[in-house]
Amino acid sequence: MKLRTAILAVLCLAAGWYYALYISSTGGVGLRPGVTNDSFLLWNASRAILHHTNPYSTEVAEQNQVAAYGATANSLGIVSDQRFAYPIQATFPLLPLGLLDFRTADKIVFWLLLALVALSTGWLRGVWDETTLLYTLLAFASYPVIVGLQMRQPTLLFFGLIVGSFALLRSGRLILAAVLAALSAGKPQIALPVLLPMLVWALARWHERKRFAIAFAASLLALVSISSFVSPGWMPEWFASLRGYSHSQFVNPSIAFLFLGNKLGLAVSAVLLFGLAATLWLHRERDLLLQMAISVAIFSLIIPYQTYNAAILLIPAVWVADNVHRIKDYGAVNQLTLAVVRVAFIEFWLANAVGALLLHTTPLGKSIAWRLSEYMVLPLIGSLAAMMIVQCLTLYRAQHRGPAPAKVQAN
Repeated sequence: MKLRTAILAVLCLAAGWYYALYISSTGGVGLRPGVTNDSFLLWNASRAILHHTNPYSTEVAEQNQVAAYGATANSLGIVSDQRFAYPIQATFPLLPLGLLDFRTADKIVFWLLLALVALSTGWLRGVWDETTLLYTLLAFASYPVIVGLQMRQPTLLFFGLIVGSFALLRSGRLILAAVLAALSAGKPQIALPVLLPMLVWALARWHERKRFAIAFAASLLALVSISSFVSPGWMPEWFASLRGYSHSQFVNPSIAFLFLGNKLGLAVSAVLLFGLAATLWLHRERDLLLQMAISVAIFSLIIPYQTYNAAILLIPAVWVADNVHRIKDYGAVNQLTLAVVRVAFIEFWLANAVGALLLHTTPLGKSIAWRLSEYMVLPLIGSLAAMMIVQCLTLYRAQHRGPAPAKVQAN
């Protein structure tokens, strides 16, 4: 790693954390032990399960409300029921923490999420070198990851599990990979973009890889069965919580819906899903990481937009960074798209520094700084999605007109 590159990465890291910490200090969410955050719902649900209480009950929801607001939602006159909106199996990776007080559990969750993010770049690349260290520094400098750590967002937990599953899959440990994949399904919108290409990969050579698909199905069935044992009748209650959560103030529309409206956004989302399914199947023997990158980029356009969920863009970002020379060789369109991605990344990290400066200026500057925290990731999502769509077209053209790109197979 060049010294200049290392210095720039550290500056990005410092600017990102300063900006995020300043934002969170005025917004009430920060790296302060004992302060309620997004992991509190999982922790409280775990306690409820361990005490044989329904985690979807009004009683548990009111406990969440008191922790978040200091009083119940009804007494404050607000519409925010703070119900547990995850499937029961989402509590299993952290279930033992329900035996601890929240202050202690909160510290453990923070260090666990930190470790998972640090390991994810190496798991994706399959190499532990200076480049992996650089990618890790830049990952920790990205606002979605920082916010995820501040909020103890379960997104980082389930993202780490599915990336760990991919690493095990690539090393040939299909059964262990399947178990981790099933655990990652505790947050379906994070796991599905990676699970889908992994299952297509298994179908491509069924006789060699069927152990993964069968073990995944068995593990998922076992988790659902255990969930029904510890909390009978949980599934209808989970669906009811999901319906309530989907209409809450905390849920944003998808990028497709945000920019195109409901009807056109729905139509475009359907087309993107169909195109993704066709691409994954037609090129099922290609590089599995590329398939995952394509899937994540497309799903980022059609799942509800949350800043912290953009942490999953680490997958297409790593693929693009490791394949710059190959992308350049594919022609002018690929080179143009690569330039757009580079500009988007520059904007992404500069936004941290600009936001940090604006926070110390006028009220208008502070307002812009707040907006940057919400929308800085949108150009990155759009550019990576465009890059992956171009890769799909490149694969199609290569298959029909000339030699295909080199394969990088998972074992």
